[in-house]
Amino acid sequence: MPGRNKLLKQCESYTRGSKFTVRCRCKGNLMKTGHYRCKFHAGMSTGPTSILGQLNSLKNLPQYKNKTDEYILNAIRKNRKYYREA
Repeated sequence: MPGRNKLLKQCESYTRGSKFTVRCRCKGNLMKTGHYRCKFHAGMSTGPTSILGQLNSLKNLPQYKNKTDEYILNAIRKNRKYYREA
């Protein structure tokens, strides 16, 4: 299909509930190893989505250690086109 993402296919992990006979039904991302894994089976994290989650994650970076919360929030808002308030 022309509009289908080639990097998202069915996860290749097996479920424990089926005694490892049935594959996971989630969409998986292509990993470096060549396997497809969903977010429940070591897939990629999407990272923090809310403003407060991004603030907490940026506070741990060395370049933002001594900055105020307002400075970091302004940097987040400047770099995001659309954002969701927490």
